[in-house]
Amino acid sequence: TKYHGAYPTARTVDRHKIFELDMHCSRLFETGIAVLSNPVEDGAEGIRSKDSAESLRNLGLAGLSSLVKREIRSALDAVEAAWSADHPKQSREFQVTLLLTADTLDVRTPPDRQFDVFAYVQPLPYIAPMVDVIALRAERDHPTIKDVQWVRDRQALEAEVRKAGANECVMFDSDGHISEGLQTNFFAISADGSLITAPDELVLGGTVRKVVLEVAEQLGIPVRLETPNVKDVAEWDSCFICSTSRLVKPISHFSAPALGLTRDFPSEGSEAHRIEEAVLHEFRKHAGSLDIDSSSA
Repeated sequence: TKYHGAYPTARTVDRHKIFELDMHCSRLFETGIAVLSNPVEDGAEGIRSKDSAESLRNLGLAGLSSLVKREIRSALDAVEAAWSADHPKQSREFQVTLLLTADTLDVRTPPDRQFDVFAYVQPLPYIAPMVDVIALRAERDHPTIKDVQWVRDRQALEAEVRKAGANECVMFDSDGHISEGLQTNFFAISADGSLITAPDELVLGGTVRKVVLEVAEQLGIPVRLETPNVKDVAEWDSCFICSTSRLVKPISHFSAPALGLTRDFPSEGSEAHRIEEAVLHEFRKHAGSLDIDSSSA
């Protein structure tokens, strides 16, 4: 987390494709330009950042996508070989974290490029079928940008999550309106069956969130793009979080300690479970190939 840069997190699908690959590449491109265009504290590095942003613009989205695919394939090949040797009878999906930064430039960086792209691959972590979530008073400065700075900013909140033994923290403002989780999007299902989640401008619109909204339309579930209020937790049918590594995870226990609120949700049969099942059915359709288009290579 010492670097400035953009860092989308992806996952494999059947080990050799990437869930919502095009969306991840677009986010890396847009966030990369935004982050690299902001001068950092050191004056010389500030100039370098502007040059790096221009270098990224010149490469373009298609060129960046080809670069990303090469980096992911190389990292996956190395990690898969090691994994298969140690676990010959086990198949495993992988989590892929990309980093676009100008803080690592050296002789290995191509001379016509003023930034580096790295792919970090690891087996997807196990997450229980249902999760516990804690709600805390907090807000994110730039919610629509996945900047490495957010990894630093959320460390105190992550400590509270560990202390509570929860899987995630969802953030609410002074009026109780929930925006999102530290690494997830949050959805509540109201008593009337509506799916409620914060509007696009208040959150980092995750890849799984996009699929959830598509699935809701297919199932005929009304969607309200407004912030759920933590004070209404007793009235919800159910709620869930979603992210690349988790997909959809219904919440089993929800608590807001500062407000004295707590709620346990059903272990099966809720609307959250129905949406989870539908997303699992759909998500393979959103996988992108790592094959490189020769016209943009």
